[in-house]
Amino acid sequence: MSGDLPTPVEVRLIDAHVELRNQVWGEANLAFSHAVLTQVSLPFRNPKESRTFSRKCGAASIQMEAGYLPDQEGNFVPVGLPFGPRARLVLIHLCSEALRQRSPIVELEGGSFTQFVHELGISINGQNFQSLKEQIKRMSVVSLRLARSRQRAVEVYQGRLFRSLRAEWSVTPRQRLLWPSHVEFSPDFYESLAVQAVPLRREAIGALKHSARALDVYCWLSHRLWRVKKNTRISYRALQYQFGNPEGNQRSFQRAFDKALNQALVVYPEAKVASVDGGIVLKPSRPAVPFKQPKLL
Repeated sequence: MSGDLPTPVEVRLIDAHVELRNQVWGEANLAFSHAVLTQVSLPFRNPKESRTFSRKCGAASIQMEAGYLPDQEGNFVPVGLPFGPRARLVLIHLCSEALRQRSPIVELEGGSFTQFVHELGISINGQNFQSLKEQIKRMSVVSLRLARSRQRAVEVYQGRLFRSLRAEWSVTPRQRLLWPSHVEFSPDFYESLAVQAVPLRREAIGALKHSARALDVYCWLSHRLWRVKKNTRISYRALQYQFGNPEGNQRSFQRAFDKALNQALVVYPEAKVASVDGGIVLKPSRPAVPFKQPKLL
């Protein structure tokens, strides 16, 4: 992958991949996430003073580093790590819009973002909307390392999630920096996203907007479940590494995970997941987003 804007060849390849994806899933009201991000999750709660976060699940792993934004004098001040359900909603929206517009640049003023927020039933004037803006700021300057092992090789993306952003100052005397008005994905991440996008039902995302863990479980099942060829058992211990704190109480995690799983299954009724002693069993299932039926001649 190149470090500059996509070359004409890369643009043609990305456009072709989008066309093929539309042929497979059609033009339904879909959202998208990156395949690796469906396997490893962002922080569930505010990491507060922590500037780094890492998580590993099987062959996939993520490491995040919090970034900085300038103040009025041009001094860079620390911005926290993105976390919680709002960060996930923001990232899903940005990935979806980049793919829909076939561009690494996503506008955040009015238009699609306001429509997205309305569709989720979030007030554009309330505290929830302010928390979305805060997560956009955090997400816009975070650095990522994503890795996925494949047999004897490993694929790694590392760098800023966004190559650039544009933001404006408020009109208050303190001149506080507002949320970015547009962001531009880094070329490497955008190219990787175009090839490894996972389709999600937007209605399902809206229904799970209250829970970071339920969103993560739904996205994971959407990516994983329809690829399962035989019954696959996963222990709660393994799930705790993926969806919880490995050092936390396993019984407490099990209750929290079961609650999130049950909520995710409500919006993914085709999913076949069974609870067993010490874990769950994934069974071959239809995809969360059904494949487009070919037109009859």
